Amino acid sequence: MSNNTVIKTTRTVYPQIYAYVLPEYAPNEGWIKIGYTERRNVDDRLREQTRTAGIRYDKLWSEPAKFHNSDEWFFDTQLHSFLCNFKHVERRPNTEWFYYDGQPAQAHADFDDFRHRNVKQVGKELDYKLRTEQERAVQKALEYATSHKGGEFLWNAKPRFGKTLTAYDLARRLEARNVLVVTNRPAIANSWYDDFEAFIAWQTDYHFVSTTDSLKERPVLTREDFLGILGTPDGKDAKCITFISLQDLKGAICFGGFIDKLQWVKALKWDLLVIDEAHEGVDTFRTDVAFQNINRKFTLHLSGTPFKAVASGRFSDKQIFNWTYADEQDAKAAWPEDSEENNPMKDCRG
Repeated sequence: MSNNTVIKTTRTVYPQIYAYVLPEYAPNEGWIKIGYTERRNVDDRLREQTRTAGIRYDKLWSEPAKFHNSDEWFFDTQLHSFLCNFKHVERRPNTEWFYYDGQPAQAHADFDDFRHRNVKQVGKELDYKLRTEQERAVQKALEYATSHKGGEFLWNAKPRFGKTLTAYDLARRLEARNVLVVTNRPAIANSWYDDFEAFIAWQTDYHFVSTTDSLKERPVLTREDFLGILGTPDGKDAKCITFISLQDLKGAICFGGFIDKLQWVKALKWDLLVIDEAHEGVDTFRTDVAFQNINRKFTLHLSGTPFKAVASGRFSDKQIFNWTYADEQDAKAAWPEDSEENNPMKDCRG
């Protein structure tokens, strides 16, 4: 590994959704600003947005950007999409202003519906465009994959970078038919499936395969279901994205465990293996054994704290894309605070 390899650190943030109105600004009568901040003091953020125009704001509420009874955090673009597509709230184009016609209580009720998942986004079709830094991450990984068959690449990206959607985009550009996602945090399975359902499933031949308990209420496929699709005339071009927890993988005999299962995972040659935060595993030897038994063409590591992996000399500068809290703040600082357009840097996801 190069002695010049640099891994930048991140810091703990506290994602919050906030809502406010401008009572003294007539053109905004009936409109509510619903935005996002990572600061604990929401009012600091609101003063930044309004001080240039010298307009008084009234904060309606602020709440953690977290689903009810869950460890899963969400991002403001998910909430905004929910308000427009499922609550049919009018949105001022390219902004975070929503028309509630003087009914702020309804705005909070809609937020409650979202965080309680009272309306599921089943079948909702959304397109996407990667942010500049996400595009850079994909391009750097693509370039390395093209010249290093069987290679490994690391995205050292802060939480809420949008690693799931960006990883899906990499899989599409690699034209990967068989993609395996392994994580030490099975609770984030819903995030992987949500992005797949909204952005990937409807415009590709990919199918989502998983038997994890976290997705038992979602319309995912078993391996047998997917093979059945492959056997049909319309399914000859079908591709699979398989989601498996690290604990499940390590429990299989063929990956160093004691349970007779997942033989098909070992038998298949995967075009892309995505390892999501697997550094969190406590039994690193068993983890290494499990991954050594996965036959794959390329490996993408996703992590916000990859210090052990980097210290081991596993990755060189050419194998790492960094995006840290400091990088994000620099990008945010370049965006005019009083701009009415939605700052894409506030849509950062993890």
